[in-house]
Amino acid sequence: MASPQCCANPPTLNPAGGEGKVVDSFGGIKSYVAGAAESKAAVILVSDVFGFEAPNLRKIADKVASSGYFVVVPDFLHGDPLVLESTEKPFPVWIKEHGPDKAFEEAKPVIAALKEKGASTVGAVGYCWGAKVVAELAKAHEIQAAVMCHPSFVTVDDIKEVKCPIAILGAEIDRMSPPEVVKQFEQVLSSKSGIGHFVKIFPGVEHGWTVRYKTGRGEVVDSFGGMKAYISGAADSKAAIILISDVYDFFYGDPFVAGIAERLVQVWIEGHWPNKGSFEEAKSIIAALKEKGVSSIGAAGYCWGGKVVVDLAKAHEIQAALMCHPSFVTVDDIKEVKCPIAILAAEVDHMSPVELIKQFEQVLSSMPEVDHLVKIFPGVEHGWTVRYKSDDANAVKRLGSPGRHD
Repeated sequence: MASPQCCANPPTLNPAGGEGKVVDSFGGIKSYVAGAAESKAAVILVSDVFGFEAPNLRKIADKVASSGYFVVVPDFLHGDPLVLESTEKPFPVWIKEHGPDKAFEEAKPVIAALKEKGASTVGAVGYCWGAKVVAELAKAHEIQAAVMCHPSFVTVDDIKEVKCPIAILGAEIDRMSPPEVVKQFEQVLSSKSGIGHFVKIFPGVEHGWTVRYKTGRGEVVDSFGGMKAYISGAADSKAAIILISDVYDFFYGDPFVAGIAERLVQVWIEGHWPNKGSFEEAKSIIAALKEKGVSSIGAAGYCWGGKVVVDLAKAHEIQAALMCHPSFVTVDDIKEVKCPIAILAAEVDHMSPVELIKQFEQVLSSMPEVDHLVKIFPGVEHGWTVRYKSDDANAVKRLGSPGRHD
């Protein structure tokens, strides 16, 4: 029986995902295929218990295909991946219907179909459940190369019978194949001089890490401290950060829209002035964080949000403050700051010009009780930390530039 870890963090399946295509039959099995069909080198990816529609698995298939391989991801589960919530078919029942031995036999016609297409070299990669299938293929010398990622159900005896080069990518936190077992695999392979092998235990990761990682951990919630918010990270963390946007974000669904004649920024800002309720709303969010057990809260504000952050810093509602190219912040505001603060400014900024930022630094330097960092980044404009283009290499490079505070 699989451990809870084996089935943790299930993917959201997407039958239409990937850059390749789904074919009704490849070697008699419905499959996702990607890459050059005429390639002489092919790779079969054998899924974990969640099947061939897993988005990250298809991303891997597309990545391998981009290197010149023809990739096949067969649906060895025949449209019946494990569903954790199922009471009719819990794992012990499901696995009886989907033993890796069945997939091993079904993989043989897939390999035959690849050879019929002209593939002279076939490798296979198996994830969790699929690793057992790959181990069987490697034992029967049906493939020319094997990769097992955080394998399940694979034994030392299996490894003893492997007849092709093999790589084993283990996880440091894995009850299905704990590091001690993976090290035994390596010892066995090291004793087989005729078999090329690579074994690595990846630190800090859990079983399933190669295909069940999260690409975006955040989510939008309807209410956090009474506000619609985007949240991300460990909910049990003792440290929290509030990010307060520039004029282009939430605002109760009413961000500033450039180019609308009847809603010029002067008109829009009248209804969205930073001290018109935003400070009080931020206090409710801070209270909600403290209720969750957070003991240290920082806040970062961008442009418009810089004013909200400075007001929080003045009231000592937060333990650390960061303002990026702030708007509407005055020297008098800075004089009242009561927590450590960093100011990241732009060389080209009409909202907070360099001369004003220098005044901010002079004031903070006269307040020894307040730690501070002030930098003016050369060659960038107001908004540079959040409004750069990710495909602009120079803009991205500037984010890591040392800046200056002359």
